[in-house]
Amino acid sequence: MRMAWTLSLAGLLPLLAALIYAASPATRWMAGAIVFELYAALVLSFLGGMRWGRALALDEDAARLIEAVIPGLLGFAALLLVPVWIPLAVATTGMGFAVWLRRDAGDTAWPPAFRHLRVVISLAVLGLHLALAAVLYLRSPY
Repeated sequence: MRMAWTLSLAGLLPLLAALIYAASPATRWMAGAIVFELYAALVLSFLGGMRWGRALALDEDAARLIEAVIPGLLGFAALLLVPVWIPLAVATTGMGFAVWLRRDAGDTAWPPAFRHLRVVISLAVLGLHLALAAVLYLRSPY
């Protein structure tokens, strides 16, 4: 489980770096927000892949397979929203992380140590989403 913690914490680094860039005085600060969303969508797809693999390994019903596809679709929807209105894209990926955190934290088919890891890492990801939302709000021309 130590390696899972190490890799999960390392997985926060791209979000943190993108957030720092988005909050920087750089003239192309929006690139940081876009990279943040690209990576967030990728991680949401990974969460769906975990559920897909578990559903196949445990021979769960079709509803679990359908549920496993939803995080990737949310991530894709967020990517489509990036050029339209990036705060909505951030809200979409944030919502995806929140919903799947709630699902995984209460899912006893996952080992307790994994559920603990998911809660801690997902809360950090949600905190980074809130921070990016604040940056976007402060930089908003409206």
